[in-house]
Amino acid sequence: MIDESAARALHRQVRVLCWIPSTEKQLNSKVRAVNDTWVKRCDGHVFFVDTQHHNASSDVIELGVKDGRGHLTEKSVAALAYVYEKYGKDYDWFLKGDDDAYVVVENLKFLLSHYNPDAPVYLGHLYKWHLREGYMSGGASYVLSREALRLLNVNGIRRKKCRLTGDEDMEIGRCLHDVGVSSHNTLDRFGRETFHPLNPTTHIVGPIPLNQLPQDRFKMVSGAECCSQLSISFHKVNPDLMRVVDHLLYRTSVYGRNLDMKSLQLHFMEPGIVPPP
Repeated sequence: MIDESAARALHRQVRVLCWIPSTEKQLNSKVRAVNDTWVKRCDGHVFFVDTQHHNASSDVIELGVKDGRGHLTEKSVAALAYVYEKYGKDYDWFLKGDDDAYVVVENLKFLLSHYNPDAPVYLGHLYKWHLREGYMSGGASYVLSREALRLLNVNGIRRKKCRLTGDEDMEIGRCLHDVGVSSHNTLDRFGRETFHPLNPTTHIVGPIPLNQLPQDRFKMVSGAECCSQLSISFHKVNPDLMRVVDHLLYRTSVYGRNLDMKSLQLHFMEPGIVPPP
């Protein structure tokens, strides 16, 4: 029988490090909101910020890469190298989140429990533009298995095969595919997305921006079918909304409602499905 104790056991067994690139000017706004909400449910976390305030916090690391969107790819490559060297053997999975993303860590861990962290696995919201294999949206957050992180570093970053300029999520995806790490499908069994690159209002109420539709490997829709019951992430969530969502998820209950944990065991499609070229 599947019950809450089984869910708590799974939460302990699947170990996830969450790393978030940010900027110094966001330390007291977005970074604080992330720290106050979802990131505390990760097994470990670290923020990468080019800050002059040394020792501002034990979870804030300075990489010597300038803040700003123009340096995000270089910062992410440096962060992935740091994470591998310091934490590569301590965790099963490595989630890259934005400082304006909200992640439901319990749902993330349940999805990850379907996969082997010693296989090269790359998960998130799949875009198809520019790369034949596709790549995962950086805003929606993406996840690498322990083996994927190893291959990226040993065969990619250390050999200087990863580009330091260009769109961060695309270039990380390109480098991952070059070293033999494949994209995987994260739709649930009803064909609904779990990682969401836009804010909750856009996904739930709509409309989906026209410039978003051609990017997606799978057609994005708004409304009741927009999002998996076990959704994992949303993007473009401001600090106030982040706290509201966290409160509604973790401090609010619906009297009399029971969750059918057993039915959720079949919620995700067969793991390892690679999307069509």
